[in-house]
Amino acid sequence: MKILIIRLSSLGDVVLASTVIDALKEKLPAAALSLLVYSKYRDLYDKDRRLTDLISLPPSPASFFDLLRKLRKMRFDTILDLHCNIKSLLIRMLVPAGRKVSYRKGHWRRALMVRAARLKAPGRRRFLLAPCRPVAELLCQKTRTHHTVELFLKPLRRLGVETTMRPPRLFIQPEAAAEVEGFLSQNDVSAEQVLIGIAPGARWSAKRWTTSGFAQVCDQLLKDPNIRLIFLGNQADLDFTQQILTRMGGKPLVATGQFGLKGLVAAIGRCSLLLTNDSGPMHIATALEIPVVAIFGPTHPKLGFSPLGPRDVLLHADLRCSPCSLHGEKRCILKHRQCMEQITPETVFEAIRLVLEDNRQSSVISELNQSLTS
Repeated sequence: MKILIIRLSSLGDVVLASTVIDALKEKLPAAALSLLVYSKYRDLYDKDRRLTDLISLPPSPASFFDLLRKLRKMRFDTILDLHCNIKSLLIRMLVPAGRKVSYRKGHWRRALMVRAARLKAPGRRRFLLAPCRPVAELLCQKTRTHHTVELFLKPLRRLGVETTMRPPRLFIQPEAAAEVEGFLSQNDVSAEQVLIGIAPGARWSAKRWTTSGFAQVCDQLLKDPNIRLIFLGNQADLDFTQQILTRMGGKPLVATGQFGLKGLVAAIGRCSLLLTNDSGPMHIATALEIPVVAIFGPTHPKLGFSPLGPRDVLLHADLRCSPCSLHGEKRCILKHRQCMEQITPETVFEAIRLVLEDNRQSSVISELNQSLTS
């Protein structure tokens, strides 16, 4: 059986698509799996033994029609669409296959939750909104969203594959691991030292924790001579990283923009822990079984994008106005960033300490989160 899996973007979602790959290989070990992604995410699955074919789509419009011709010749038995946008719809329509299955995004549930949170945000003075607030409160209480992984796995039932929730899984390429080890060796990082990754970037600025918060936590961590810090991210994160560095007294390693995607995966895999916002690197860490301390602000774990690792810690202020956008793309409607400001450096440092000591108690972490709203 030949199965085409489509998930074109974005970074975190492409990582989470690995749960579907694992589920299919577990139940249909003889199936030939092909994965279609945008070319910039190809390195996540390069040389992945679970896949028979890794197909990438370049950004140019003309390449899409070349891709259609290529896919039509591959004669798939099943097409599994985990993206459901215009391009993936055209592929489903124009590429022949015996079965064509797509997942339901649950967009309306998430959008409803966002809209309800915005309506019940404190401090909004529009008189006409007042009657809507009780309804918004009820909607927030009753609306249940599903995790993205759950939504990805659900259509597998139509293929006769029953499975359960699982974390994503990626593999580190040996050449990328060697590149990272070379970088660490040049900067005198020994195998005995604890390496903590700092991934402060995010696609949308509203999803980034404060520069002062990152700086204070990093300086506190660097007081331990056995701890080394490494800043990670792509070229777009350089400016924000530099803002943090100017507020720091200590000197971490800075690998922001240093590695490609393969190298980023290998660098995260070398860490003992990753401090991050709600971002793609968060899911990469979980896929490598690296615990994360993840900071959520305008987005919210209940939207279904939270990490799934057993030792992952999620910190959020859980304000009445959260979540105020699906992906953090909108500005704060109250013209403040309390969802980030209320997450203190002390809380973040304590969460990191608990994970590093491997003494994480769910009740303790729950208390940490609850303390943000008190």
